[in-house]
Amino acid sequence: MDRSEIYTEKLMNMIMDAVDDMIIIHDSEHTIIWMNRSAERAFAVHVEEMIGRKCYSLFGHSNPCIDCTVNNFSPGGPKSVLRRTIPKTGIECDCTTIPYYEEGKLRLVVQKLTPVKPITPE
Repeated sequence: MDRSEIYTEKLMNMIMDAVDDMIIIHDSEHTIIWMNRSAERAFAVHVEEMIGRKCYSLFGHSNPCIDCTVNNFSPGGPKSVLRRTIPKTGIECDCTTIPYYEEGKLRLVVQKLTPVKPITPE
């Protein structure tokens, strides 16, 4: 089997949806372009509703978070980890910001949110 056949978008989505951490991908303007099902559950939103909205709206803000590190990265710089609380569900998590650069320009940001305490299903 050829690598391009293995690494399809559908397969990657299936894998990312099976991950317990919340994964949110947005562009350099904070516009959400993808999120996994764990994020959908933790934020109590539907993925389809969030695509095209700003990442900070997930936290009830109308502007970027005051301590947002997205615009302060440099290519090859360290990842940033901040503690966040999800307003709708009260879930506390560590948010790791992972920038993706192309030709020296910030293209995408991957936010990986790991719950501080295990999330118990209701």
